[in-house]
Amino acid sequence: MLHFRHFLKSIDIVMTANILEQLDHSGLFGDFPEDTKQQLAAISTSQACSDGQVLYQNGDLPDALYGVLSGGVKMVAEDPTGKYFLYGIVQPGWWFGEISALDGQPRAQTTMAIGDTKVLRIPRKELLVFLDNNPQLYRHFLTILCKRLRQAGQVLEEGAFLPLSKRLAKQLLRIHKANHQHQTKINQEELAASMGVTRQSIHRVLKDWQIKEWIQVTYGDIKILQPHALQMFVELSES
Repeated sequence: MLHFRHFLKSIDIVMTANILEQLDHSGLFGDFPEDTKQQLAAISTSQACSDGQVLYQNGDLPDALYGVLSGGVKMVAEDPTGKYFLYGIVQPGWWFGEISALDGQPRAQTTMAIGDTKVLRIPRKELLVFLDNNPQLYRHFLTILCKRLRQAGQVLEEGAFLPLSKRLAKQLLRIHKANHQHQTKINQEELAASMGVTRQSIHRVLKDWQIKEWIQVTYGDIKILQPHALQMFVELSES
């Protein structure tokens, strides 16, 4: 029994270290004081998810704020006909579900694990009590939400004004930047869905770039081989 308790204590230490590492390196809580992050770690738990496991669905009432410790999480919306839009892929160190966690409104997307994934979970009730006791910390959430609004506005502008090939190049460059530390696979259908277009509409462009060896299209994934070539393509099309 003593050895088992020691084993459980070792697991708790590792879990706490993982949680603190997430809080240290994330854009949401990274600038919080150390004692504040210790308090957040105390109300947080980790959750293991299998590939395709749904964490919450569109319309669900919010129960927590989530962060990805390992693996990845896909955020999608789907209409009654089965057509879906990929909002994005959340990678280790990133957070999701913060808007509903703050305003209490139903979830606007469905989220599911990509491969074996571990997430950090901060219950909404405890998070709100914590923030009410530390109201100066709300400004960190405001900064993140403003950044998300700017990114959403940029995507809307690109969809309205840019040709498909340039939008595609920009999206691939975003994926490459996001995958700098943690590689997450994305297939042609998901890439098209992230832009609100069909897979057939981007296939010819991807094929041309693969011939040029800018990218490599494999089953279930697209790898960016020459990001500088894609960046040059974007800059030349702007000039």
